[in-house]
Amino acid sequence: MKNNTNPKALNLDAVRNSKSRVTVGFKCEPSLKLSLAEAAEEEGLTLSEFVEAVLLNYENNYQRLEKLTETINSQNKIIGFYENDILKKLFVRHKNQVVEYINGEQQKVNAKISDLKDVYTVIINSFKTQR
Repeated sequence: MKNNTNPKALNLDAVRNSKSRVTVGFKCEPSLKLSLAEAAEEEGLTLSEFVEAVLLNYENNYQRLEKLTETINSQNKIIGFYENDILKKLFVRHKNQVVEYINGEQQKVNAKISDLKDVYTVIINSFKTQR
């Protein structure tokens, strides 16, 4: 039977039981190494220290990115509620026109419709405000 052990394979037990720092190596494009080395130099760190910091921050940054993605998705749903088909049809119908409406203080107002927000503004400002 053939022995399938790889002499270059990582000895996980040795790493688990190590009390000192260990070396991690990987191959990359020279331009990436240069970029990392320059960034490390700017931070006053060695390349090793800088790459370690990047890797340690990876998980934290990934979690922050997930939270930001959730926030963006939530905000997109809210925007989708307001930027609905009815509003879009009104915009297309009145684009580049000046519309007249009575605002909440019962005054005539002219508004040029050049953006979807203009239609929304006309609609919400058409309601009579209570005093």
